Amino acid sequence: MKIDRRSKLIPASLSIALLITSLSASADDCENFIKMDGLFSKAQRECPFSYYAYRFHQRSLMCAEKTGEAKWKQLFSQGASTFDGKAASMGKSALCNKLVKDFPMTVKF
Repeated sequence: MKIDRRSKLIPASLSIALLITSLSASADDCENFIKMDGLFSKAQRECPFSYYAYRFHQRSLMCAEKTGEAKWKQLFSQGASTFDGKAASMGKSALCNKLVKDFPMTVKF
């Protein structure tokens, strides 16, 4: 039985193309992960959480290599400022409760 090697190359090429596409998509998500890290890092200090999953922080640190330190600091600060702005408008306690409700796998009381 003769095996056509080209038929094996097509799925491998497709897999590599999909991997590259997902990596570039995750690069686009880096800014959001860094901002979320800033927001949740600030929330961790301000809210009485008993649990915080560091998933945004871990992704944020990986993204720092892509964005550079100056851009990372700027985005992280924007996330922390978002917490401050929301806490001022809706109250810190209400914001903490909303974060627990909206992100139950990330923070808990």
